[in-house]
This record gives sequence, structure tokens and C-alpha cells, in this order.
Amino acid sequence: MLHKIFPGLIWLEGYRGEVFKSDFLSGITIAAMLIPQSMGYALVAGLPAQYGLYACIVPPLVYALLGTSNKISMGPVALDSILILTGLSALAEPGSDNYLELAIALTLMVGLIQFALGMLKFGFIANFLSYPVILGYTSAAAIIIMGSQLDNMLGVTGGGGNIFSQVFYFIQSIDNWHWLTAGIGLAGLAFMIYPKRFFPNMPSGLILLVIGMFFSGLWNIQSYGVDVIASIPQGLSVPRVPTISMSQMTALIPTALTVALMGYVGSMSICKAQEKPTDKFRVRPNQELISVGIANFFGAFFKAFPVSASFSRSAAFVEAGALTQLSAVISSGVIVIVMLFLTPVFVRYPLPKVLLAAIIILSVASLFKYGQMKALFKYNLYEFMLMLVTFSLTLLLGVQQGLLAGVALSILKVIYNTASPHMTELGSIQGGRLFRNVNRFDDVFIRDDILIFRFDAPLYFANKDYFVENLYRWMKQRKDGVLTSVIFDAEAVNSMDITAILMLKKIIDNLKQQGIKLYITNAIGPVRDDLNNSPLGDYMGEESMFTTIQNAIDYIDHGISDVNHIALQTGTKG
Repeated sequence: MLHKIFPGLIWLEGYRGEVFKSDFLSGITIAAMLIPQSMGYALVAGLPAQYGLYACIVPPLVYALLGTSNKISMGPVALDSILILTGLSALAEPGSDNYLELAIALTLMVGLIQFALGMLKFGFIANFLSYPVILGYTSAAAIIIMGSQLDNMLGVTGGGGNIFSQVFYFIQSIDNWHWLTAGIGLAGLAFMIYPKRFFPNMPSGLILLVIGMFFSGLWNIQSYGVDVIASIPQGLSVPRVPTISMSQMTALIPTALTVALMGYVGSMSICKAQEKPTDKFRVRPNQELISVGIANFFGAFFKAFPVSASFSRSAAFVEAGALTQLSAVISSGVIVIVMLFLTPVFVRYPLPKVLLAAIIILSVASLFKYGQMKALFKYNLYEFMLMLVTFSLTLLLGVQQGLLAGVALSILKVIYNTASPHMTELGSIQGGRLFRNVNRFDDVFIRDDILIFRFDAPLYFANKDYFVENLYRWMKQRKDGVLTSVIFDAEAVNSMDITAILMLKKIIDNLKQQGIKLYITNAIGPVRDDLNNSPLGDYMGEESMFTTIQNAIDYIDHGISDVNHIALQTGTKG
């Protein structure tokens, strides 16, 4: 029972020294990534850099106890940060006291929403964001995040609006660029990019910060106009209850819902990508919602902003040898040591903001999936267009609006696919015992007196008209007075609602008037139950349902029937 409530206890069963060694080394590696990334993502969110470090302490510890994946790294992520900035900047000035209060209140609301959705078994919602939508949204968000760092990279303020207006503004402001800042930024990018080719596991971001802070203090570069972080409060955040008014809570709901859902979808995407068939334990979606929700909830009491799983850190998490979430506990411990003992270093050796900007740009660059976009274009043009629309709307309208548009497009796609599913006429091949799509196979035999078709979806109110239109279209293609039988292969139909059943009754009446009989074959248990428990069961007659298409044809031709054995069986065993 405890393992269901606290899945993290599972990782500790049979814990050995070799496992601890791997977890310890991985924890140090992830901490080296977390320190610069979390501070940078805090700046992206419009928060002081230390808030990023706060978010790396309590939430990962909570997830380590409650989460079901041992392969993800929980903490600040770029997409959440840009969503936070977009949502909160409309309510308060970034960096102001009111803004900070709103950010903490947002974390609390995100946690409560995720927890509530998990308790209500809404873990399936991750399935409603299609791959093209996620691809388009994350790729566009990556560009927006990189664009948001142009002011720190170039030492120029201003440039609001969408990414296009931002770029245009900075091009126009070339005379105002702070060239020393820009040079430091480019040097920082080069330092992180080129050594990675030879030392892929090197914590280049952390090393860059150490070197940059050393020379910043040595040369006093802020005196030359380079913007720096000159102090980070020493010690841990004192726990306190977030304060928020009802009006502020109402205003935060859209942003909280967006961050909660996107954070969960991102985390589940990573969980599923990292999961292997040989894994002893499986990720539980509802428990993931609960665990991330509680992590954010408790994080809010310690000045953490919303967290979720990181693509880059989760990959490094596994590559570095992490075997359990104890690795995340070790990372949090390293952050605690930094907050308690090392923050005074920033006074003597200030951190250039341009270096954090360079770290952010390089971190999110991997979210722009050009190769996957190209592959999608070759694979499916419709899916590519769905991705492109989401990508374009996110760039033009912003991350929240782009995400909502992507969700709407995903839902519309689901509706379209269920309202207009695959439906095909069948013919016999290989001597008449196999029945396949007449448009896909050569030498398909079609009898003039028998129409056979298959419907590959649940049959319900949204697609009944589509069903009728195709059926009558195929009937009209036959010679008048020749057609005697219609066979409906229901193998791919897993349910029928009352609207569909009443529709079938009308079809049967119409066919009777023309001297044509309708037969249903291959109906699975739940569909047989739907039919037999409705008035249509008696209306069709006993000899209307068969186990196979060939059985129906045998009955039509020779009066041989097996309905009493199998085809009409119903019951809860399905």
C-alpha cells in the first residue's frame, strides 16, 4: 500500500553501493547543469536568479518520493518560464514585488490543478496533444525564448511584441548595441559549443559561469557597462504561505491551467520516451499528475516557481548513470550547499547576465526540431500542415495563444477522424475466403448481388451520416434490381450508440422496401450487447448476424447458419 502512495520507496528496495555510486555521480552532473540553467530560466520568467535555485530544492525532493519514473529530472524548464512571463507580465511588472507574489501564487495554483486532475483520473489528457502540435509549439517556443534573450546578449533594452517585431527592433537599434556585451555572449556560446564535440559530458555551462565570474571580478566589467548579477541572497528560503486575493486568483487561472497542462504533457512525453519494455516499473500517468502537483504545491511555500521535467536534463540524467531518483536528491543537496555557503562569492565576482543568456540560448536550441519537421513533411503532408499552423500561430500570437490553437487543432483532428473514419468496400481474393479493400488489391472479385463493406471506427451520432452516404453511394453503383444482400463487417467497430442503432433500423427498413437484406458480421462482444439489448435485436431477426463474412455468404447462398452457436452470444465477458 505504501508503494502505491510513495512509489519512490520502490527504488530503495535492495539498494546497493554500486547503485549509490552511479546515482551520486549523476546527481553531481545534474547539479552542474541545474545551477546555470535554473538561474537563467528564472530570468526568462522575469524573476530574480535565486528563484531558479529555490525551485531546484523542494520540488525534486517531493517528486523523488511520489513520482513513478526513475529517468526524469524535475526542475525549472524553458517552456514553463516563457509561459510564466507571458501570463504574469500582463498583470504586473516583471521583477516587482507584486510580480514575485503572483509567481509564487501561480506555483500553488498549478500544483493544486495538477493534483486535482490526477485525483480525478485525468492522466489521459496527455494523449490529446498530438505529436505535430507539440513539435510545432516547442520549436516556436524555442525561437521565442532565444529572442527574449537578445536584450541580454546585445546589451539593448526594449523590443516588445512578437519575435518578428523584436528582431526588427534589435536590427534597427544596431547603433545602440553594447559591443563588449555582445562579444562576451558570442565567446560564451563558442566556449560551450566547440568543446562539446570532444568532451560531450563536460558541464560547459557551469565552467563558463565560473570563468566568467572570475574575470568579471578581476576586471570589474560592470564598470564598462556590462550588466551583472552582483548578489544572491545567502541561505535557504524561509517557508511561508503564499498570499493572493480572489481577483488575482481569477486572473491567474488561464496561465495556471496552461502551465499545469503543458508541464504535465512535457513530463509525460519525456517519461514515455525514456521508458523501455524491459523496465521493471511502469510510469503511471495519474500518479505523475499527483506527484508533480504536490511537488509544485510544496515548492510554492519555499519561493519556487512551477517545475516540470526537462528534456535536456532528463537525457543527461540517464546518460550520467542515474538509476533512481536518489540522484535528484543528491542534486538538491548540492544546490543547498551552494545556497548556504557559496552565494557570497557573487559580491566579489559578479555574474554577467549575458553568460546566462548564452546558456539559455544553447539549452533551448535543441527544442527546435528542424530534422523532425523535415521528416514530417515527407511522411504526412496533413500532419506537417498541422505542425506548421501551430508553429506559425505561436510565433505570431505568443506561446499561450499558440498552445491553445494547437490544442484546438488536435481536438478538431480527433473529431474529424471519428466523424470521417476509414470506410471501404470489400471483395474476395485467394479463392473467395479472404476479403480485402477493393482499392488496395489486384484481382479482387466483387459479386453484383452482394455488397460487402467495413467501417473502421466506433459508430455513433457524429459519423452516422458519413456511414449512410458511403453505403448508399456504393449501392447506387450496382445495377438496378441485382443487389440482394448487404454485409456490414463490424470487426473494427467497438461501440454503437443509440443514434447509430436507430440509423441502422432506418437502413434496414429502406433495404427491405427494395428487397435487400442487411447482415452484420464479426461484431465484437460489446457491439453484440448494444444490438441485442436494443429493439433492433429482435427487429433484424435471428439470421442477420454471423461470425465471419464467409459464414454470411454461405447462409445467403445455401441457407447454412451458425448464428445459434456464436454470433448472437452476449454477456459481460465480451
